Formats: sequence, C-alpha cells, structure tokens
Amino acid sequence: QGHPLLAITIPLSKLELVIRRFVPRLSTRTVILDDDDGMAARAADIMAAAGYSDLATLAGGVAAWKAAGFELFQGNYTRTNAFGLHISEQYGTPEITAVELKAKTDAGDDLIVLDSRPMSEFSAVALPGSIDVPGPEQVYRFIDLVPNPDTTIAVTCAGKARGTMGAQALINAGVANPVTAVQHGTMGWTLAGLTPERGASRKAGPASDQAIQWSARVGRAMADQYGVPRISPQTLDEWRAEADVRTLYVIDVRTSEEYESGHLQGAIWVPGGELTGCTDDHLATHNARLCLIDDNEARATVSAVWMMQMGWRDVAVLAGGLGGQPLITGPEPQVALPPDETIPTIAPHDLTPEAATIVDVSGSSAYALGHIPGAYWTLRSALPDVMDSISTSGPCVVIGANDLVAQYAAIDLKRLGIRDVAYLPGGMDAWRGQGGSEVRGMERTLIGIRDVFADFSAKPGDRAEAVNATYNNTIAWREQLLDQFRRDGTVRFLNPI
Repeated sequence: QGHPLLAITIPLSKLELVIRRFVPRLSTRTVILDDDDGMAARAADIMAAAGYSDLATLAGGVAAWKAAGFELFQGNYTRTNAFGLHISEQYGTPEITAVELKAKTDAGDDLIVLDSRPMSEFSAVALPGSIDVPGPEQVYRFIDLVPNPDTTIAVTCAGKARGTMGAQALINAGVANPVTAVQHGTMGWTLAGLTPERGASRKAGPASDQAIQWSARVGRAMADQYGVPRISPQTLDEWRAEADVRTLYVIDVRTSEEYESGHLQGAIWVPGGELTGCTDDHLATHNARLCLIDDNEARATVSAVWMMQMGWRDVAVLAGGLGGQPLITGPEPQVALPPDETIPTIAPHDLTPEAATIVDVSGSSAYALGHIPGAYWTLRSALPDVMDSISTSGPCVVIGANDLVAQYAAIDLKRLGIRDVAYLPGGMDAWRGQGGSEVRGMERTLIGIRDVFADFSAKPGDRAEAVNATYNNTIAWREQLLDQFRRDGTVRFLNPI
C-alpha cells in the first residue's frame, strides 16, 4: 500500500526467521518502518536482543515519510519492475504481442518460447508449449535449447522485467537468432482472450559440454564488455575477513540441484533470475559487496551485468567459479534467531479442541483452506492488540506456519499473561496426519486480513472479469513505475554500454 523505494518487507511475524540472512552484519545501520503503531519498536527490541547495534525506527512511520514530501511506492519488486522498463526503453528490446505470438505458433513458424520464471510460477500458469528456463540459464543452456540460428526466440515471464532481461541478455550475448520479449507475459496472453497452460513441467535438461564451453566464452566476453570485476578466491577470503565492517553476500546463482550437490561454505542460494528479478526477496543491505558464483562464470556474469546496471556498486564474479574450491553439500541452512524460552509441546492425539483455546497464527490463506474447529485466527504481530478478544479456557495451543513461528508466538502470549501455553509441532499437517477434523473459511478472525497482496494477484478459479481487471491494474501500476522512480531519485540506473 506504500513504502519508501529501498524498503524491503519483513513482517514482524517472521522477523526472527529471516533477519540474519537479510542483514548478516550485526553492526549494519538499520531503519525500521511501520504505521507508527509500535511494531517497529517491537522489531527493534528483537533485533537488539540478537546483537544488532545500530538500530533506528522512523519517527512517525510511513505517514511521516509521505508528509515530508517523499515518494511512496505501491506493490512488490518496485526497483526491479522499474528496471525492466528501463532496460526495454534504453536497449529497445524487441517485443511481440500475445496475438502475434499465437499467430506464429498456429502457422507452424520455427519458434521457441522460454519462460524466465522459477518452476513454481511456471507450473501455476504458463504460455502453451513454453519451456521453463529461468534467467541466466538461457545463456548457459543456449546451444542445447536453440541449435538452429534461424529459430525465433520469445522470452516471457508473468509481466515485464524478467522476460525483458532474459531476452536482452541473449541479445547482449550475441546470439544470431531473432530474439523478442513477450509483451506483458502471461498476463498479456490472458488479456488477449487466450487460454494459458496450468500444471506444465517442461524444463531444460542438463547442460552439455558444448553448451558449457560456449557460455563460458560468452560470459568472458560480456564481462570484458560491461566491465564486470572478477576476483580471486584470495580476494574473496579478504572480503570475508572484512565482513564485520562491510556487508558481504556470497551468492550461488546456479540451480538448487547444483547448489545442493556442492557449494562454498557460507554461500546463499539465489538463482540468477530471481536475484535480478526479485531482489527484494534476498538482499536488504544497500551498497553491500556481492560476490556471484557459478561453475563457469556465465550465469554469474549475466546476473552481475544486470545488478551493476540496476545500481549495485560492488558486484564481482568469482574467477574460475567453483573449480578447485572446497565444497559442502546439502540445502542452504536456515539461520534463524533461536527462541529465547522453552515452550511445551502438545501432540495431536492429546489435543481436545473443546477443552483448549487454539490460536492459529498461520497465514490467512492457509487458515481459510483448513483449520481446527474453534480456533481463533490472527497474525503474530497483532497478538498484543487482540488479547481481550481471546476467551481462554483450558490450555492455550498455538499453531503456526512452521514450528519456529509457533514457538515465537507462544512466547509472546506467555509474556502477555497467558501462563498455560504450548504449541503443536507440525501444525495442521500433524493434525491432519492424525485424522483430526477441520473446517474451512475465515471464521473467528480477530483482525482483518492484511497479509495478502489482493490488488496485485489473480488466482485460479477467479472469474474472467476479475482476473482481467487485476491484470490491467497491475500493468497500469507497472507502466508508471519508471517515472515515479526517476522522481524519487534515490537510485540511478546505468545506461547500456
């Protein structure tokens, strides 16, 4: 509904879960914003207890920012969405409409459609026949995907930014093929009255040796052309040694399977397309050092080019990639702040809903899909405001989106005066696994729903008119972003070389 340009969203309900990944350096200057309702102060207390030493809250909250005459941006990924417009404008990235693309497909033209989004989004809604190849993977796997230089390549996403960056990266890589971005992506396809595909799972296979060698050459040429710094493992060690005075993000941009099969100690996993297309989901500290890593520098270089042009100042690629480096296996570990108090647990077979007060702090969507009969719903952040509405009878049992959130909420309730409190490990999954009954809908809610982005999302099952209205509103919102971004003036995008 409105935030300063460089703010990222970390709901108070899950602050402890993600703050160390977003803000790894404890001495980082951190400004916390709210609606002048006390939540920022609560967040500051949590962070101070965890060792963060340079904290401030914005006096007067977001309303004071607006009153001072500064811009407020609506929606998510405002910086990257504006950047997609900038790329399209500055590079003149070719575009094809959904109707034009459908006509070419129906005519049997030599054409391939690549989708720049992760599989979770691709499987939800996709252009018929398209292949999921997120972001820089398109350059990395290009030789395998498009062996014929006459094949036209159409790159898409849900809307603008990731499709434009994918298409322009291929053009910048110097491919001989005609390359175009699909105008408005899957939204444009639906608005044209065409039926998207749901449940698709097509994706590129493993990169061949030929594709790896070709993309390595292309990556090196792009690094030279755009001035992407390449640092040695020794320099990375020096940066690591300085991480207590200068924030460092070491980012592995490969696929999750590659990351889990072997990655550098301390590297976080952010696939290249999401690093540039959904930056707000991963990075919070501005002007931090970024060291991007892959196997042959190609995907890291494509990502670095866009991050540099997006205004990130200190971006480098690890020379030689992971070659010769000691690696560890497995998924990225969660770095959460541990609960500072032990909370009892209750097993599903020991929970009698009629004899307990159940407080569900899961997301509203999950609660609506199924919750224990008689449960209250609220957000963890709202607990201090709803205590008078909770009729406590018997023990209080907390259910959360995951066990840590449930424990944090249970600790909050205990400090708010409820002595007999426990949480249900495994939440609703554990309850269902024991055959527990459940009901659907948004009954017994203690607050209004405020944890979903209703104005910028469309769901399967929505009526066509509602979907079209949502998509048209989203496109209108996006199209004005670049002008607002320039009025704000906080960050400058770089122009193409």
